Amino acid sequence: MSSNSLLFAINNEGKVYALSTSGSCWREFMYLGLEFKSLSAVPHFLWAVGGDRQIYLHVHGLEIPIRVKEESYENERWLPLEGFSGRLLPTDRYHFSSQDGTTDRSIDRIRLPSMAWQWEGDWQLELTLDGQPLDHDGWTYAVDFPAQFGAVKQWKSCVRRRKWIRYRKFSALNSWCAIAPLHKDPTQEPFIDVSIGGNQIPYASPGTLSVWAITAHGRVMYRAGVSTTSPEGLKWINISIPPNCDIKQISVGPTGLVWALLWTGRAIVRKGITKDCPTGEAWLEVKSPSETKLSEISVGFNAVWAVSSDTRVWFRKGVDGNTAGSSESAAMGSGWLEITGNMVHISVGINDQVFAIGDSDKCIYWRSGITPSEQTGKRWRRVQANMQLSRTSSSASMVSSTSNTNKHQSLNTLNETAPELKSNINLRNSWEESHSAPIEHTLPIKPPKEMRPKGTTNVENMDLTGKSYETTLKNPRAWSPVRSVGSVVGMEAQPDSDSSVFDVDSGMFFDEEVSQTAWGTCDTTWAFAEAGACSIDAVQVPHWFADSHVTSNTDLSAKWRIQILEKLKNRNTHSEVDLSNYGIAIEEKGWTRSCEARLVSIGNSSEDCILSLYWHALENTGTLSVFQPDGTIKFILNLGEVISVTTSSEPGSPRITLYVPRFKKDCIKIQFISEMEQEEWLCVLVDITSQINGLSGKPSANSVWVVTASGDVLNWDPMPKQMNIDKNGSHTKEFQVFGKDIISGFETDLHNNFPPGSSLKITGSLFDDVNRFHINLQGPEVKKQRHKIEKEVTEIPLHFNVRFDENTVVCNTKIFGSWGSEERHELPLARGQEFSIKILCDVQGFRIMVNDKTFCFYEHRLSPESITSVLVKGQLKLFSMEYSTTSAIIGPDDMYWRLMGGHLRRVECCQNGVVWGISHDHRAWVYTGGWGGGALKGVGGNDGINSMSDTQTYCVYENQRWNPLTGYTSTGLPTDRYMWSDITGKHKRTREHTKLLNRHWHWISEWMIDYNTPGGVDSDGWQYATDFPAPYHGKKIFTDCVRRRRWYRKAQIVTEGPWVRAGSTALLDISLWGSDDETTVWAITL
Repeated sequence: MSSNSLLFAINNEGKVYALSTSGSCWREFMYLGLEFKSLSAVPHFLWAVGGDRQIYLHVHGLEIPIRVKEESYENERWLPLEGFSGRLLPTDRYHFSSQDGTTDRSIDRIRLPSMAWQWEGDWQLELTLDGQPLDHDGWTYAVDFPAQFGAVKQWKSCVRRRKWIRYRKFSALNSWCAIAPLHKDPTQEPFIDVSIGGNQIPYASPGTLSVWAITAHGRVMYRAGVSTTSPEGLKWINISIPPNCDIKQISVGPTGLVWALLWTGRAIVRKGITKDCPTGEAWLEVKSPSETKLSEISVGFNAVWAVSSDTRVWFRKGVDGNTAGSSESAAMGSGWLEITGNMVHISVGINDQVFAIGDSDKCIYWRSGITPSEQTGKRWRRVQANMQLSRTSSSASMVSSTSNTNKHQSLNTLNETAPELKSNINLRNSWEESHSAPIEHTLPIKPPKEMRPKGTTNVENMDLTGKSYETTLKNPRAWSPVRSVGSVVGMEAQPDSDSSVFDVDSGMFFDEEVSQTAWGTCDTTWAFAEAGACSIDAVQVPHWFADSHVTSNTDLSAKWRIQILEKLKNRNTHSEVDLSNYGIAIEEKGWTRSCEARLVSIGNSSEDCILSLYWHALENTGTLSVFQPDGTIKFILNLGEVISVTTSSEPGSPRITLYVPRFKKDCIKIQFISEMEQEEWLCVLVDITSQINGLSGKPSANSVWVVTASGDVLNWDPMPKQMNIDKNGSHTKEFQVFGKDIISGFETDLHNNFPPGSSLKITGSLFDDVNRFHINLQGPEVKKQRHKIEKEVTEIPLHFNVRFDENTVVCNTKIFGSWGSEERHELPLARGQEFSIKILCDVQGFRIMVNDKTFCFYEHRLSPESITSVLVKGQLKLFSMEYSTTSAIIGPDDMYWRLMGGHLRRVECCQNGVVWGISHDHRAWVYTGGWGGGALKGVGGNDGINSMSDTQTYCVYENQRWNPLTGYTSTGLPTDRYMWSDITGKHKRTREHTKLLNRHWHWISEWMIDYNTPGGVDSDGWQYATDFPAPYHGKKIFTDCVRRRRWYRKAQIVTEGPWVRAGSTALLDISLWGSDDETTVWAITL
C-alpha cells in the first residue's frame, strides 16, 4: 500500500474529494467556484473536465518541485581582423543555438511555457565543462563547431562557445491549472472527456505520460509533450477516427493502451502504441457483450473493465499491457466475462484494482481479491470512509457516529465566520501573452492564527447552509480558459510545501481553516470515481471498510492505558519483597525441536544431518546440536556464541547462515526442506539468540545498523554490554579457555587494550614436568618481509616468565624487536600445584599478584595502551581467564547482530536514534521502533510493523559475434564468453533459468530490452564493440565485431517490517545528522 496513493471522486454537486490509502477520511478540494464533470489521474497528476467543459490540471504531492533547466549556447567564430565575433559564416549554426546547433535558442525568445511557470533568477553562465572549471567568461574552444570543445584555447581554435542557463519552476503545485483550449473561443469546441496514463509504457523514458481527450464534436485529441517535467504538455494533436464513429468516452492505461467508447455502445482500440509511436497506428473494433451496449469503460495494466447500459459489469479477458503495442490480440483481448453486481461507473487502478459506483445507492465499491492470478476478484466491498461536511454544499446534516467517537467530536468551527478567501488570478488578454507572463502568487490569503476566532459550542445535530462557507470568485472572466491558460484557478496548500498532502487525518489539500471543518458520517451521492493513482495491497487493505475496523482497538495507544502500564512496570521495579525463601511455583523445563536438514560446506556441497535445538528459558541457555544421519554427534553449538542469524537462500534452496567465530571461522550454512520450515527455524533462532543477549524491541540510539547483500537489516546494540558493570565500576569478560592448547600457546585479543585500571586474572594448574611458562601482554603483530612475508610481535610491554629450571621469575619488555634488561624475582610456585596470577595496571606500572599475594611491581617501559592481546604459553592447564577494564569490553566476537525485519538496500542512522533506509526501488523508509515482520512474524509484537514492498531488476546480456557469411549470430569463438551471460561474461545466465529467490517474490514484468543501457544503444537495443572486453557504444562502425544487448525483468517482494514509507521521491543516497532534538536529512535524488 503506497503512502502517496489516492482515490479521487466527484459527488453529485461537482465537488472533488480525495481519499488516501493511509487515511480514513475523504478530503475535499477547496471549492473556488468551479464544478467538475470527470477526472483522470496518475500518481501526482490529476486531469479533469470542468463544468465549463474545459480541461484542467492539478499537480500535487511532489516533495521536490518541478524544475527545468533552459540552455542556450552562444557561438562565435574567429575572424582575421575582428578576432572572435558573433558574425558567423552562412553555413555555421545560429549565434545562440541548442547544443547540436540545429535550433535557434536566442535568449530573448526563450519564454515561459505558460503562466504556471516562474523563472528562478536571471540567465547565467555555466562555468564547468564535464566537471572541469572554466574561466570566468565560460568560453570553450574547438577547431570547428562539430569538433570536440575544450577549456584551453589553442592556436588552431577557430570557434568558441559558452553555455547560458536559466531555471524555471512549475509554480502551480496543489492548484487547478487551465489547459489551452482548441480555439480562441473555448465554447466553439468544448471537451467532454479526458484520460491520462502511459506512465509505464514499455521501454519509454522515465516520466513519460500520455493524455487523450474527446471533444463535443466527437474528435479524438492527443496532448503532445506531456511528462512529469512538462505536466501541461505542448499542443493538441487531432487523431483521425474511423468513419461513422462518434466517440463519447476514452480511457488510457498505464502501458499507453487506449480504448474508446462510441455512442452506439461499441468500443474501439488503438493499436501500435509504443514508445516510438505514442499515438498508435490504427483503430480496431471490439464488439460489445451480447444483447447490451457499453456505457463506461476503464483500462488498467493487464485488464479492461466496462459497465453496460443495463448496469451490468464486464471484464475483458486476454488483455496484456506489456505486449499491447505489438500484438492486436493483447490489445483487444479475447472475450467479455460478466461480473456480479450492478454498477453505473467503473475505474481501474495502478495495479488493476477496481472501484465502481453502485447503481441503487451511488456508493463507491472496491473489488476485493484481485491478484495477478485472479484478475476478476471475489466480491464487492463498500468504501465507508468518514466524510468532511462540505462548506459549499447547499445543505448537509451532520450525524454523530459511534464508530468515530475520537474524531472531531467538538465541532467548534461550525459557528465561526470563515475569513474571506481571495484568489488573485493573473489574467492576460491573449494566449500569446501568457506564454511569457510569469505567474503571480495566487495562494488564498490565510489570516494569522491569532486573528482567527475560536468557538466553544459543541454541536451534535445541525443543518449546514452553504452561505457561511461559500467562496465566490470576484472576477467571473477568470474562468475563460483562453484568458487564463496555465493560470492558477485555486490553491489548496502552500506551493512550496506539501507536507500534509498524505497525512492520515490532517488537512490534505487544505489550509488550517479547512482542516478544522466538520467531520462525520453522512450519505454522499457519488457521481464519479477515479482510481488511476490508487494502488492497494490486496493483503493489507486500507481502513475504508466496516469489517476492517472490527479487530482494531483504538484504546491500545490511549494515554491513560500507557500511564497505567508504566505505573505497573515501575511498581514491579521498585518492589522490595524478598522472594528468596519462596519455592518455584511451577517447575519450568526446557523444550527441544528437531528436523532433518542439510549442512552446506564451502564448496557448495552438502550432506544430510539432523538438527536438534534445546532451549531453557529460565536459565536463558540453549544449544544447537548437529547429528549425522546415523545419530552420531557432528558438533554442538552454544547459542550464546552465535553472533548473527541471517538468510542465505538461493532459488529452490531455502537456507540460513549462522556466524559463530569462537567455534568456527567459516560460517555455518544449513539448508532446509521447505521455505516454511526455513522461516520457522529462522524466527526461533533469532528469538532465542536475542533473548540470550538481552535484546528486544527498539534498539538504543547509539546502535549500529547494517544491510546484507540479500536485503536483510541487522542491528548491533551495545547497550546490554554497557549495562553489564560490577559494583566497582569495572566491566569484566571471561574468556573460554576450556580445552585450549596452552603448550603451543593460547592467544586472545584484549579489545580495550590495557590502560590503567585494567586487570587480568589467570587460574590454572602446572604440569609435574613443567620447566617454563610465560605470560605476554603484547602489542600488535607486524608484517616483515625476509625470504617470505612473516608476522612478528615487535613490542611486548610485559613479559612475565616463570623459569623452574633457573628457579626464578623474569620480567622484561621488548621494544622494537629487542629485549631490555631483565628484572629477576624469587620463584613463588611449585611444579604440579594450582595457581592464580593477577596482573593489575596502574599509572606507574604493573602490580603482579600470585595466589592472592603481592608478588612484585614492574614499572612501565612502554605505554600499556599499546597492549592488544595476551599470550599464555607453557606446560600448564588453564581453568579461567578474566579480563577487566573501566569501559565496556566489546570485540567483534561479542557483537550480536540482530535481524530486525524488512528489506532494504541501504540504511542510515544518527545519534538521535532516527533511522532511515532506501529500498532497491529507491524509495525512502523510516524506522518505526518495532521489531519483526515477514519471516519474524510475532517476535516483537505487531507495534510498528507495516506492509513493505521492494522491487529488484534482473538483467541478462545477449552476446553475438559477427562473421562474414551470416553477420551477427549467437555462434561465438571457443574463447568467447557465454552467448547469454551476466555483465562480466564469466557466468552463464539465461532468461529461462532465472528464478525467483523465494515465495515472497513475484514477477511484475516480462523480459524486455533495456534501451537505457549505459553507453547508448541502437533502435533494437544493441551495443557494439571491437571485441567483448572493449568499451561499448550505440552506433555501429566497420571495426565492430561483437555486439550485446541487455534484457531486464522486474520482480517484487511483498513482506512486512518495522518501517514506514517516507514520501514518494526516488532517492539514490541519504545522510542523517542529529543534534539535540532535531534531525536533518540530506539526500541525492535519482
